[in-house]
Amino acid sequence: MELSEILIIIVLFLNLIAILFVAYQTYLSRNSLLLTIKNLNQDRKKHDVELLPKAHFIFKAQFHLNRWLKSVTDINTELKKAIKIQDADTLKKLAGKALKSPKGLVDGFSFEKGPNWLVELLLAGAQYYFLYHAALNDLWDEVQQTPSWEKAPEIIKTGEEYSFHLKSLLNYIDQAIPESYAEAPAGIYDDSVSPD
Repeated sequence: MELSEILIIIVLFLNLIAILFVAYQTYLSRNSLLLTIKNLNQDRKKHDVELLPKAHFIFKAQFHLNRWLKSVTDINTELKKAIKIQDADTLKKLAGKALKSPKGLVDGFSFEKGPNWLVELLLAGAQYYFLYHAALNDLWDEVQQTPSWEKAPEIIKTGEEYSFHLKSLLNYIDQAIPESYAEAPAGIYDDSVSPD
């Protein structure tokens, strides 16, 4: 065998070792990347769980938003029916339901202790609810003791718009909270029992 053939074999052998070394480095880099992704996902999940509000804040916010949505929808239905049959007594009754103040719509405990994002959603819902209910006062002219039929269509339109916004707020809560967390059975928490 000539010297040039021996050098070619040595170079090929060194190239093979270099290729195997690069392949091994690629394998290690890939495993390292997968491990990093797994750790990041675990950290993200842990962070997400730590940010979850206590369940009672969620349920309270959903309860209020659902109650306000039902109220606006029911009054709108009643108002449409009253317009259709020209029932002035219904307009007077609905005007009597008008809220004078938003006080008490959001309790102080939820406002102070609830997670900021949930409190903001609840406050937005309370604002829609209050503005709709305050407008009901315009359905009846107390001085003339007559219904204000011209105000009714505007209030109905406002009610439909505000119903859409209340549904959007509820939908946001549904998307922000894992379904399994929101659907967890209630009634097992006891202050006297500390977790292990």
